[in-house]
Amino acid sequence: MNVLMNRLRGLELLDPVESGGLQVFGLRWSGDAPLEYLTLDDALEAKVLTVTEVNEGGSVPTLLVNNESDQMVFLMAGEQLIGAKQNRVLNASIMVKPRSKLVVPVSCVERGRWGYRSRPFSSSGSASHGTLRRMMSRQAHQGYRAHRTPSSQQGQVWCQISEKLGQLGSVSPSDALEQVYEDHRERLETVTREVRVPDDCNGVVFAVGGRVAGVDLFDNPKTLSKLLPKLVRAYAIDAIAVKDAKNIDRDAVTAWLETAPSANAETYDSPGLGSDVRLESKQVAGAALVVDDRPVHVELFPVDSSEHKA
Repeated sequence: MNVLMNRLRGLELLDPVESGGLQVFGLRWSGDAPLEYLTLDDALEAKVLTVTEVNEGGSVPTLLVNNESDQMVFLMAGEQLIGAKQNRVLNASIMVKPRSKLVVPVSCVERGRWGYRSRPFSSSGSASHGTLRRMMSRQAHQGYRAHRTPSSQQGQVWCQISEKLGQLGSVSPSDALEQVYEDHRERLETVTREVRVPDDCNGVVFAVGGRVAGVDLFDNPKTLSKLLPKLVRAYAIDAIAVKDAKNIDRDAVTAWLETAPSANAETYDSPGLGSDVRLESKQVAGAALVVDDRPVHVELFPVDSSEHKA
């Protein structure tokens, strides 16, 4: 816990880049040598990881991950898997140990389909949009408190997806979140090309409409480099819907980040390796996956006064 909080106190915030109403601030932090692992997309491409329904009948809130490699595999909260009986997103960041099978908690992001399109899942290169990730992070914390597992409230997830589809004029026969990404692919590709951070950055702060939208930090700059396009597209989806483009200045972002180390922290056993540390205060909420005393991934989100519960 001390390692995590000390790392958060030592964040260096860079000047922002902006595209399509999305501001992106690079972040650096110092620490021990990063762990060695594969990302979800790396492992799927190398054909050393398969993700399937837990059995022939399937189960909406869980999937089966089979890691056949000699390396750990990192699954980031919000990453989307498409195929099988219905598209899903990961409820929490998880590290899968080498040569193992693991049942992981997920949420459905395609309400109107329950039938096989493929046996294994694949990656679409997309993730939960920022608003959904923020909501699911808080729900996962509540799930840990109630059931010792990062579960979501599926009905609310579906409502958020329906709202986003309507907001952006997307029509999907199966109410699939992926439809939004397909409909706005050209614009998202432009934003992804234009948003760059220095190679030594470990993380980024996303801002939409003059407000911080979310933060992602990794132990390894290489992990950020691999996942940044996926993250940029996720937050750009929210930026598209904002009509009044405003910017937030660096000092305001710094002041908000400085509240993170004082957040209350609750530690839970992750479904995979390590611990899932849940953070909450009047200003910030989020989570950190900690493996071998190293914060592998930290996600942070702003808290509205109406959301905070003492």
